[in-house]
Amino acid sequence: MRNELSILKIGGALITDKSKGVFNVAKLEVINEFCEAISSSRNLILVHGAGSFGHPYVEKYNLKEVENLKGIVETHIACKKLNEIICSSLLKHNAIPYPIHPFSSFKIDKKLVFDVDFILKLISKGFIPITHGDFVYNAKTSKFEVLSGDRIVIEFAEQLKVKRIGFATDVEGIYFNNKIVEEINSSNVDEILKKIGDAKLKSDVTGGMRGKILSLMKLKNARAYVFKGSYENIKMFLNGKDVGTKVVIEG
Repeated sequence: MRNELSILKIGGALITDKSKGVFNVAKLEVINEFCEAISSSRNLILVHGAGSFGHPYVEKYNLKEVENLKGIVETHIACKKLNEIICSSLLKHNAIPYPIHPFSSFKIDKKLVFDVDFILKLISKGFIPITHGDFVYNAKTSKFEVLSGDRIVIEFAEQLKVKRIGFATDVEGIYFNNKIVEEINSSNVDEILKKIGDAKLKSDVTGGMRGKILSLMKLKNARAYVFKGSYENIKMFLNGKDVGTKVVIEG
């Protein structure tokens, strides 16, 4: 089954209002659209960003620097609320989600620790495992830390040997010199990274597009796509077609 698996990451900026200072605002029409697009999918793992249900809390409590337990739990509860909104929409479209909350299901011990066999069993039963950006316990530091949806995608792809990864975002692809790049590979990634910026006008504590590219380059022998998260584009990705910017990682 592993070779047939796909991972789709739905960006927090796509499904929430990530403007500075905004808390807990979901874009319900967008969520409904992407849930309809994936409703008939099989062998799919879904990951979503926290958007305004996560990043503003991290900034409010300075949780990248300070382990404020109240702030950590508040952040997790908000992330869980967004996950529940998405799961409810999936059910409405006759897809069967299996919500997995990193706060209580994962930990970090050098790498992300999760039950690989259980994830595969869920998929074989017809579930769509759906997890999200959250806080997670780091066994090495004995502290909780931010776990981005992008890192979940990378860790899942590595441990589950997933070859096809999609990032549905609020932009058409990765821009370089005001144009969408068709493909990023070992020959042009350094040049692109020099010019591409982090998220600055949005509330984002996980590195923006630059952080996404850096994370992707850690993978081996995979194809990743960064694209506008419309109904049509999500369908194209799920049907095995190229869409947006392709990131080619060769081992």
